[in-house]
Amino acid sequence: MSTCNLCLQTKPWRHSPVGELQLLSVPDARWDTLSVDFVVELPESSGHDTVMTVVDAVSKRVHFIPMHTMVTAEGAARLFFYYIWKLHSLLKHVVSDRGPQFIALFTKELYRLLGI
Repeated sequence: MSTCNLCLQTKPWRHSPVGELQLLSVPDARWDTLSVDFVVELPESSGHDTVMTVVDAVSKRVHFIPMHTMVTAEGAARLFFYYIWKLHSLLKHVVSDRGPQFIALFTKELYRLLGI
């Protein structure tokens, strides 16, 4: 049985070991390090069904940006440029659970919009 104590102790691992978690560095100033996340599958309101949340790592202040579910990393960067950058200038780090590819495309598009 899979719940028996002996079985659980002697069961072999069938996958590679999980990597260790990396601690996030402590930001130097407000709005240097941001986390970007998406709240999806909301009831539609004014044509929007998703909310992009941008949270400052130091002050925990948050901005909520209404958007569509199908927005790409480039689209999220445009929304960030329009709603966040004009208020808080350029950031140093972005944290997201969407993966490194999303962050790379997001940053590339944001820098393109800024002419960097």
